[in-house]
Amino acid sequence: MVGWHSAEWSHADGRCEIVRTCDSCGKSDVKKRHVWGHFAYLAADQCDQRRHCERCGSTESRVQHDWGPWGYRDEQQHTGQVRVCRRCHQDQRTRYTVRAA
Repeated sequence: MVGWHSAEWSHADGRCEIVRTCDSCGKSDVKKRHVWGHFAYLAADQCDQRRHCERCGSTESRVQHDWGPWGYRDEQQHTGQVRVCRRCHQDQRTRYTVRAA
């Protein structure tokens, strides 16, 4: 079979790289397969999160806001809306557009 390699994947040295070497042609392939833990916030008033690989210790980061409900910026309701993150207090706003009459 041309283009098909046959071999089992195995972990090299207990790390996150998995390796296979084709039984027929000797070609090696390498992939990474991490065992990620859960994301956790770094501080109570921040939205930065981090998680670690349980096998090799690599890290991944992300920002995960806890947005409140959308509301109008003023009582006239002629402006765009805004919502505020409950953790870091960053706001997110919609753009106000004037509609033609």
